[in-house]
Amino acid sequence: MSIEDVLERSDESCPLMVVDHQVVDLTEFLRWHPGGLAVLLANLGRNASADFHHVPAHARPGVRQKLRQLVVAEVDSVPLPEAWVPLGQLLDYVRLVRNSFAVQHSAERDPVHDLVYFGQSCRHLLDDHLRAFLDGFSALLGRTADPVLLRRLDELSIDVQGWIEDSLAKGDPTVVASRAQSIRQHCVTVLDEVLACGSAAVRALRTSCAETARLVEETLSVIENWIHKSNEAGINDV
Repeated sequence: MSIEDVLERSDESCPLMVVDHQVVDLTEFLRWHPGGLAVLLANLGRNASADFHHVPAHARPGVRQKLRQLVVAEVDSVPLPEAWVPLGQLLDYVRLVRNSFAVQHSAERDPVHDLVYFGQSCRHLLDDHLRAFLDGFSALLGRTADPVLLRRLDELSIDVQGWIEDSLAKGDPTVVASRAQSIRQHCVTVLDEVLACGSAAVRALRTSCAETARLVEETLSVIENWIHKSNEAGINDV
């Protein structure tokens, strides 16, 4: 299985990760992991080899046997040219941020706490992560991030904070729950689209660096369009 497919396709319904160059399917193991569900969700779609070996208990024969039982494929990695190594690092970062929204999701959590959690995650996305993505993907194309987009991220962050405070002040649990899921889905949408475009860019490296550059440009456009749409419509109306 290609590393691009693992990166892009993995989610709670298709929980894949890579350990020691092998693709592991966690479908039958998510709920039984002795270390808990969250740590697995946080690593879906990633090469988790270093984290796996960091846990001393994973050296036990029983654990190694269980791991072998979960292997479904060998991973087919793309040998990244030196100039494109940051692309792999960026996409791993995107995958981590995307996973954080799955880790935080809880059907049992109070709607108010849900809105606070996802509101904070959305602001982190605006204040930190999207900036890093814009910087990183732009650098791959030999330029700096558009300062207009960075200013719009500042404006969006302020708007989101006000919208969350207004929603909490109204105190309607149904409205609060709906808005928590709305803001979560809006953030997840851009992360999924960035992963899809970024994975396609990695896949293109197998045949054409020029096509990879075009797809990195497309990835930047995904982020740019999301920022403009959120800024113009208001993130609560998207």
